[in-house]
Amino acid sequence: MSHIVCVHGLGGTAATMGPLAAALAAAGHDAVAITLPAHGTTPDHLVGITWREWLDAVPTADVLVGQSMGGALVLAAAAERPDVHAVVCINAPAPDPDAVDGLEWRRSRGHEWVDAPAAAPGEFAYDRLPIESLLTMAEGMLLTDLSAVTQPVLLITSADDEVVDPASSDVIAANLVGPVERCTLEHGGHTASLGPQLDALVDAVLAFVSRAASQPHRRS
Repeated sequence: MSHIVCVHGLGGTAATMGPLAAALAAAGHDAVAITLPAHGTTPDHLVGITWREWLDAVPTADVLVGQSMGGALVLAAAAERPDVHAVVCINAPAPDPDAVDGLEWRRSRGHEWVDAPAAAPGEFAYDRLPIESLLTMAEGMLLTDLSAVTQPVLLITSADDEVVDPASSDVIAANLVGPVERCTLEHGGHTASLGPQLDALVDAVLAFVSRAASQPHRRS
């Protein structure tokens, strides 16, 4: 049995990862989904929240599973915490200086908010996001030293992701130094934990966790 923490993306809540956490728990793991600071209330509460606040809210566990921004957060956590044994990233964005430049350009011209992607069925998510928070996320990802992530990582990519470019997984994989496994969901959608291929997602995570648990944990 592994202790597994599931982390949602920007604007979501624990409900976003709830079906995945429930399936992992049903398989015998101690699995929970968390809600990040300033989520689950109103979008205005995101203003002023820092990357460090989000990162510190991610509990240490044997396995960290993150979706979208949650994927970026669990990579950042693994880079800092030797007691994390394995990481699963689902449709995680890659660090991108151009994204920071684009957001700063929009903010410099008086834009403060953007419409959020439509919530998946069963998801409670904000319908708009502060550009400040998107910048916080983008800058936080640039600060993450992916070469410090030596734990096994499973990168799960939805080929039909309408929010994060599927090529982001290639960028992340190229910068990791530990063992990397890849899995593609042809019809997972961006929020794969609430998508039509949830069963395939669960199977991929369970198989990876089993393999990771059978290997001695080593921190380089």
